[in-house]
Amino acid sequence: MIEAKGKTIPYLMDYWDGKIKQGLGIDCELDNYLRFKRANLNLILGHDNVGKTYWINWYFLTLAVKHKIKFCIWSGENSSGQIMRDLITMYSGKKINELNMLELQTYARRLENYFEFVDNAKMYNPDDLFTIFENCDADACLIDPYTGLDRKMDYAGNYEFLNKARHFCNTTQKALYINTHPTSESGRSGNLYADNHEWAGHLKPPLKDHIEGGKSFLNRCDNMFVIHRLIKHSTMNLYTMVNVEKIKDKDTGGQLTPMNMPILCEYNFGFGFKVAGVDPLQGKRAKPIYPQKQLI
Repeated sequence: MIEAKGKTIPYLMDYWDGKIKQGLGIDCELDNYLRFKRANLNLILGHDNVGKTYWINWYFLTLAVKHKIKFCIWSGENSSGQIMRDLITMYSGKKINELNMLELQTYARRLENYFEFVDNAKMYNPDDLFTIFENCDADACLIDPYTGLDRKMDYAGNYEFLNKARHFCNTTQKALYINTHPTSESGRSGNLYADNHEWAGHLKPPLKDHIEGGKSFLNRCDNMFVIHRLIKHSTMNLYTMVNVEKIKDKDTGGQLTPMNMPILCEYNFGFGFKVAGVDPLQGKRAKPIYPQKQLI
């Protein structure tokens, strides 16, 4: 169907007048590079065991408490209980075993207003998962990881999936995040920091071209960022590095991180992250609840 003539005029007038709406931020340095935008297809790349899931759940939680964004999560590698445990810990600022039962139940019910989970007891093909996502009331959905889907494992199959993902975002206006892994090459000795580097011998973050499935993923996504951590370093293991490698629409916010200058997210004692000393959840965490107060 051909669009009606003049349909682009409102956008052009808003652009001319500087009224293009910005994506949502979380009130820290990360906002300079990464924004939440509806109908965007987002790729997350990272080696195994660097904390991709933990980081993205913290990011989602911050968007939820600041902007009331709702999420639907399919996680093939983590149970909903494990994810909710981490979310409650970040939200409350306390370890689970430090909460009383009233707090535990109340915080879980509050967070269930913003997070729902797809049962991971079965394998899903992309069509089944997109149908679930389409029928839920979430603003954004997560596939974690792409390799856990029941899918065609070839180049054509990747493009078929990505075309469907792109169509899902366009038609539902929901954002989609996909956790992905790099190729085996990215984990070999050629991708270690050089002997004269302060992190000599530690694994470098994967390049965007290391993504499993290749250029098809980079071609079809709106935004792409890399999550990395020096998991065996004595001090840097407490910092999650975020490299933003693609922002399709910079007019609505976001930009690429400079080369070798990732955003450093400091592990905050298990309560999420601090970015350049700022805790985005500060002032948004749950207040303590005492047993004599009625459960709400």
